[in-house]
Amino acid sequence: MATESPRRPSRCTGGVVVRPQAATEQSYMESVVTFLQDVVPQAYSGTPPEEKEKIVWVRFENADLNDTSRNMEFHEIHSTGNEPPLLLMIGYIVFWPLQISGEAQELFSVRHGPVRAARILPAPQISAQKCDNFAEKRPLLGVCKSIGSSGTSPPYCCVDLYSLRTGEMVKSIQFKTPIYDLHCNKRILVVVLQEKIAAFDSCTFTKKFFVTSCYPCPGPNMNPIALGSRWLAYAENKLIRCHQSRGGACGDNIQSYTATVISAAKTIKTGLTMVGKVVTQLTGTLPSGASEEEILAHSNLRRSPLVPGIVTIIDTETVAEGQVLVSEDSDSDGIVAHFPAHEKPICCMAFNPSGMLLVTTDTLGHDFHVFQILTHPWSSSQSAVHHLYTLHRGETEAKVQDISFSHDCRWVVVSTLRGTSHVFPINPYGGQPCVRTHMSPRVVNRMSRFQKSAGLEEIEQELTSKQGGRCSPVPGLSSSPSGSPLHGKLNSQDTYNNFTNNNPGNPRLLPLPSLTVVLPLAQIKQPMTLGTITKRTGKSKPAPQISPSKSVGGEFCVAAVFGASRSWFANNSGLKREKDQSKQFVVESLYIVSCYGSLVEHVLEPRPLSTAPKISDDTPLEMLTCPRASWALVRTPQWNELQPPFNANHPLLLAADAVQYYQYLLAGLVPPGSPGPITRHESYDSLASDHSGQEDEEWLSQVASPHMCQQELGAVLYHPALTGSMGSS
Repeated sequence: MATESPRRPSRCTGGVVVRPQAATEQSYMESVVTFLQDVVPQAYSGTPPEEKEKIVWVRFENADLNDTSRNMEFHEIHSTGNEPPLLLMIGYIVFWPLQISGEAQELFSVRHGPVRAARILPAPQISAQKCDNFAEKRPLLGVCKSIGSSGTSPPYCCVDLYSLRTGEMVKSIQFKTPIYDLHCNKRILVVVLQEKIAAFDSCTFTKKFFVTSCYPCPGPNMNPIALGSRWLAYAENKLIRCHQSRGGACGDNIQSYTATVISAAKTIKTGLTMVGKVVTQLTGTLPSGASEEEILAHSNLRRSPLVPGIVTIIDTETVAEGQVLVSEDSDSDGIVAHFPAHEKPICCMAFNPSGMLLVTTDTLGHDFHVFQILTHPWSSSQSAVHHLYTLHRGETEAKVQDISFSHDCRWVVVSTLRGTSHVFPINPYGGQPCVRTHMSPRVVNRMSRFQKSAGLEEIEQELTSKQGGRCSPVPGLSSSPSGSPLHGKLNSQDTYNNFTNNNPGNPRLLPLPSLTVVLPLAQIKQPMTLGTITKRTGKSKPAPQISPSKSVGGEFCVAAVFGASRSWFANNSGLKREKDQSKQFVVESLYIVSCYGSLVEHVLEPRPLSTAPKISDDTPLEMLTCPRASWALVRTPQWNELQPPFNANHPLLLAADAVQYYQYLLAGLVPPGSPGPITRHESYDSLASDHSGQEDEEWLSQVASPHMCQQELGAVLYHPALTGSMGSS
């Protein structure tokens, strides 16, 4: 490795291929020595150091190239050892897919000037009634840059869609106000404005719905949203009681003393409200016969109507077209959940891969909340939002810019603008992380066999039901949402509980699960950045500005993602990768890229707490982290651009064709280039051509990918083609 260059030209696409270099804690100090040896002599000779382009943002992208649910190349991922690549997008714009072999290959590189946001649009979901108008142009790239295609629009006020197959611009969407971010899935393209959200259909790019009631955030995300495979979560500017879901934010495991204080505060508030009614009526502002709702509405008009920390989740498939308005007069069609998540404005949020967990953070950055979303088919007021975890980062303020889940949803990494990535252990069903839940390569059940056989599960449920709240041991007092200042009294709550008291197994009913406070097991900070040292004096410069919303000095962008280890080549260049080599790690590796173009793989090793007197299933955890490999992905001004049109064997084009073909088969349509028409049942028969001799579960796992969200998996399981072929099983 020492004699080979880490960069070499690509043989198929013409881009640059970067090989991994071994990275250790010591290598950071060695990089400083190398920097002094290279730069200090140049300071005396007058030779300037190699100039590198400034990176304004970084992101790990989900596209057709690494779509494990719709790209049939990855459907047998566990049996063939084939892993999807990590697709890194650097904001000026360069695409770097990191293959399982450890090589990062440049697939796309342009110089568009300042680019605020960019996304690779995945192939849309089609059906017999809905076709893709841009099928021959895909894959598409959506870009928001300072100068739009028209040249007359204000800066960052348009989204241009380019075809990576032909190189032409196929669509331009204009706005009157600046755009701050882009999000997309196989259903919609979401354009994020300062206090608005506009969603466009992914097949036609016509406007589908828009939201104008977003709560603004000072940054780094001016209008934070989370887009899953089907649901869209955004920060609402008010709390509507009739749409409020059961549950929501709970205090940080507040005990009885604080719960008592809250109860006393509620009593004082009630007394003050009564005094306010009398004073208002005496002054003649409202008539004496005015109802309580009219008085509250009048008081809200005099005060600021904006309420921070409220989250609304909508179903992008069932929501009505036009404006999405959550109000007293609107119905709940398309509204999945509506609940308070924080007391401060929301700064960032993200769904887990299944779409059932939502992590939210506020502008302070002290605590991050993990919610479990349990929907109800009638209305959002019957849905339940379980506050499973409060992830406590610390007492100092920090702005969160990135949140990422592991594929099994047992680990969450939250990155701040200070460049620190905090790694937290969680369980998809809640509860305290321990040796039993996180020292196994697979997700374990909530209760062990011993706990079930001993009847501890029934005892725990009985004790929980007798308590007055999930965070307070005092009967009648609670720091849960129904007893906190964030929440109001639910409509007909007592009647509803009495009616369903004989069904304690419904997860949407009380008692809610207990809240767990978790501290980070690891805090990975970025190493010393050589780019901030001047050439002559060695004094540090102010940190560069990252984006228009990140203008405070000392802040720089990072992004993190979990993935299979790719450091085997850097440490053992002469060995071949074994298929099961990646299974020896309990946790996937953590990849962190900084705004200086350095991508580092960190190996995470959880273990029982070393200070524990005895190791058991309930022993707490600690974690060791170690950097194993690094990739230098920063571009120099001398690099050639790599622009479309691309050849048919380009990886981005091959992935788009594979996903589109799979979409045609699922929809029962004729794929392009097929010899003749096929029916819907025949399309599934083509997927099940090798079904003979296989178990039903094994064949179903190839059609219904394990990475599908819960709603999509149900559609596949109950499809007539599948039920007809599998019979009663």
